[in-house]
Amino acid sequence: WREVAEIGVFLIPFFLEGEKAKAIPLSGIAGIAVGGILGGIIYIANKRLENKTWLAVFMAVLLLFLATGLFTGGLHEFEEVWGMTQNVYNYRDAAGGFFNEKKLPMALVKPFGYSAKRSVLQVASFWSFLAFGCALHFWKWLSTKKIREAEEMAEAEKAAGVEGLDHQETTPIEEKNSGTDEDANSGADEENP
Repeated sequence: WREVAEIGVFLIPFFLEGEKAKAIPLSGIAGIAVGGILGGIIYIANKRLENKTWLAVFMAVLLLFLATGLFTGGLHEFEEVWGMTQNVYNYRDAAGGFFNEKKLPMALVKPFGYSAKRSVLQVASFWSFLAFGCALHFWKWLSTKKIREAEEMAEAEKAAGVEGLDHQETTPIEEKNSGTDEDANSGADEENP
């Protein structure tokens, strides 16, 4: 609810100006389409894959690069306010502006940390945050290693238990006395005078 309200508040100036509001429905439709397609692909992969390890790795890498890109972009905004550091490279205008992150198709990868013009702060923050995120993922993988091993052992024991039941020899059930308990007790009394 809060995010939807924020979007509404941020869109008020566009609605008041009139002409800028024309681009809002188109970008909304594009966002819904991209989100729906990616969500559908993830849902289908989650249902059909038996080993979901690669799906989990893909999602972790995707979200790590998204977080890295957002962190780097945020630091770049601070850099624009407080003063830019020296540029490491700038190829925005190369190949007729194809590599410019403000134009399609490169605008699609900008949230994941892409920039055609990098400053020293951007390069340092990108690689530092990416290394920090990789270290956190590795730590999480190591900390859950015992849990995964215990689950594998439990599955192996369960499979061995089912296998053992299949190969277990069955002994014929001894025939019971067809009489009542009283008959069985009276017979035992006769044997012991």
